[in-house]
Amino acid sequence: MDNLGFLAALGTAVCWGSYMVPFKKSGSLNLIQFQAVMAVGIGFSAAVLSLLLGFHIGFNLYGLASGVLWTAANALFLVAAANLGLARSVPVSASLVIIFSFLWGALVFNEMPSGIMVGSLGIGLIIVGVSLIGMIGNTANKSFKKGLLSAVAAGTIWGSQLVPLKIGQVATKDFFFPVCLGILLSGIIIFVLSRKGFKKEALGMSLLSGLIWNIGNLLSLISLSIIGLSKVGPISQAAVLFAVLWGLFYFKEMTKLRARLQVLIGAVILLIGVATLALA
Repeated sequence: MDNLGFLAALGTAVCWGSYMVPFKKSGSLNLIQFQAVMAVGIGFSAAVLSLLLGFHIGFNLYGLASGVLWTAANALFLVAAANLGLARSVPVSASLVIIFSFLWGALVFNEMPSGIMVGSLGIGLIIVGVSLIGMIGNTANKSFKKGLLSAVAAGTIWGSQLVPLKIGQVATKDFFFPVCLGILLSGIIIFVLSRKGFKKEALGMSLLSGLIWNIGNLLSLISLSIIGLSKVGPISQAAVLFAVLWGLFYFKEMTKLRARLQVLIGAVILLIGVATLALA
């Protein structure tokens, strides 16, 4: 059964490492609207998936809280991605997600009392890997500080996003829809409060981003129920590999050979960390 949990976590990594690709491809600078339409895509796909899988469609405060936290983090990450690029912003936020999700799971929820040393080694390797990847690029750019602070804040919040679900001890089939409902409502509320007019731009890309993320979300919740928060959080952050590859080879955010070699070394170290954590 644990193998299914690890496979689900890796599937989450694929989706979460790719869901920002439509955003980057669209070139949209209307971040608040993109977030709102993306939230609509998440809400709609949640309803469809819940009906197909027989999940409960209803109201749950723990799920709503988790959804609101996600929306706050994603809004910040859109700013980070726009200013730093995927190859840089994802590793920065991923390292914070790893740290906070591991600490919540291991220290607060006592998920890994016997394997804490091995788990700590895995976390350390993952952080070294994402740090190597994240150090690539031009830090003198005037938008660097804004993007970096946004990525740090997003990672901190994302690392705590699943805590309400652990506290509530709600089954996957009961909190999948409420999480997405929280994302939908908070995304729309932020857009309305911003008082920015609606424009017909990047609508398809926004919805596609929402769909890709939500597939990863479903897989993460399944994995959470099997292997726990202390492992789901760090393993799912192998998403950094896919995001960096998109940034390097599709969007060509970095072209120097040295930078690409550094990415490769960081990726290998990160994968060793993920494998070590899986053994904890």
